[in-house]
Amino acid sequence: MRGNDMKKLQVTLTVEEGKKIIALSLLRHRSFKKAKENGKILFKGGTTVSKITEEFLGIPLRISGRITERGTVASKRTGKEAHSIIYNQGDWSVVDNDIVDRVQEFSKDDLIICGANAIDHKGNAAIMAGSPGGGNIGKSLSSWYTEGAKIIIPTGIEKMIPGDLDNIIRKSGRTGKSVSWGMSVGLMPLKGEVFTEVEAIQQLVDVECFPIGAGGLDKAQGSITLEIEASEDKELEKIFKVLKKIKLEEQEVSGEEDSLVECEAICGNCLRHIGCGYKSGLIEE
Repeated sequence: MRGNDMKKLQVTLTVEEGKKIIALSLLRHRSFKKAKENGKILFKGGTTVSKITEEFLGIPLRISGRITERGTVASKRTGKEAHSIIYNQGDWSVVDNDIVDRVQEFSKDDLIICGANAIDHKGNAAIMAGSPGGGNIGKSLSSWYTEGAKIIIPTGIEKMIPGDLDNIIRKSGRTGKSVSWGMSVGLMPLKGEVFTEVEAIQQLVDVECFPIGAGGLDKAQGSITLEIEASEDKELEKIFKVLKKIKLEEQEVSGEEDSLVECEAICGNCLRHIGCGYKSGLIEE
């Protein structure tokens, strides 16, 4: 396709394709490059962030909680593989056991990258917590904000929910639910720069990008359909090549292989989770 033929593009990105372009673009983000050179970067485990660490370091992260057709579930086992890591001047280290202390060392030169389970139209974001207080991540959250580090929240547009997350967080909670498909969860607010497929594309090239539809059949469930336009054809050519490559590749869920196997009732993770109908026997497998 010749550049002078291109005025607008339309593309449908599956959830995994969306994660891929978010990962590629975030590595070129100004704040990422700055922290990479002069500071530290915390990568909080999740499938989107794992896609980023795979692109950056060749390392998939251990996945803990996830949402599947069974509901809000955990991994079948808790291994020693890294869930959250800190990158510092070419080296990286696992911080799952000491993240509370390590994040207190962060400053304005540093960056925290954490995905979300929900975003709203106001730019609010939240992550689900199935363990009391959100576990070590929940205990470390106050330091994310008090020490001045920048926070980027890479997340697909499929995570956008109707309503105001501030109100939803106040109404929701782990406790008080009679039964849950999987572990009962509450929500922890995230404050930072939400970075979706739209922001990813607009950072990679000088274009305007906006959603025109969402959802689809089969592998396109959760997909986002985007329209992309630019004043210069060469910018559309650039993003066309990127998108074409992504869509020609097989995009798999990112994460340490064993951790992608979800829990069964009853397993070791059941001890700290409440409300699970599978554990109580109220819901049949």
